[in-house]
Amino acid sequence: MNKNLPQAIAMVRELLAGDGDVASTIGHALDGAGLLVDPERTFGTVLRRTPQGWAPVAPVTQHVEAEAAEGELIEPTELEQQATDWDAACERARQLADSARTTYRSEPDFVRVRADGDTVVITLQITELSRWAGWMATLGIIEHQLTGLDYVVCGRTTIGDVPVTVLAYDLPEVQLAAQAKARRPYRHAGLIYDLAVGHKDITGDTWFFHGDYSTEGMPLLSTDGRPERCTLAAVVDLLGPILPVREPVAAAQGGEHG
Repeated sequence: MNKNLPQAIAMVRELLAGDGDVASTIGHALDGAGLLVDPERTFGTVLRRTPQGWAPVAPVTQHVEAEAAEGELIEPTELEQQATDWDAACERARQLADSARTTYRSEPDFVRVRADGDTVVITLQITELSRWAGWMATLGIIEHQLTGLDYVVCGRTTIGDVPVTVLAYDLPEVQLAAQAKARRPYRHAGLIYDLAVGHKDITGDTWFFHGDYSTEGMPLLSTDGRPERCTLAAVVDLLGPILPVREPVAAAQGGEHG
């Protein structure tokens, strides 16, 4: 119960005269409407921006006022430090977005880039798988970081200490076209690989499928006819992106950035 309620009722009772406990009814009505403040109830700390940084909205205590008057350094609270850290993270995201905009705006696939809080969102429109492979290599996206939807593929990575989300539109349609051309299609992490052809990794080696699978059903690949076999997933994660040899490798012209 609101600790102010008895006093509020007493004050109203002194001022009103009438039949029944009108004061109690008024007091409870005010409390139910949230118009009475309970000094023993906490709603958490609310911060506001000041020229010196974040500070609590509530008045400071006499102890803190005395320290401030004496010019002593007041350590920020945990909440104030979290707010300051958030501001710094958002500023890093804004700086990265500005840099990425300058670096990639001439790329034919680039649509836009923006800072969303502490995260950077890059939007692309992909028309060739080789271009997407180039963007993955440039931005450091690997297969298990991809999430595919009906109309867009979402990749998540980190540049410096800034989280980056990459939205690749039209890629599902490009993938469907690749699947239609593939003689032996295999889907892994939302992308289609044609096991009937070799796939070149980022080092220039070409990997081939010879019909063997792991116990989990993952295709096993090898290079240059060597007996050693690696799973498609391992090759993609460690040496990807990999491209079918019938397509030229054309990484984004921006090169390695970050």
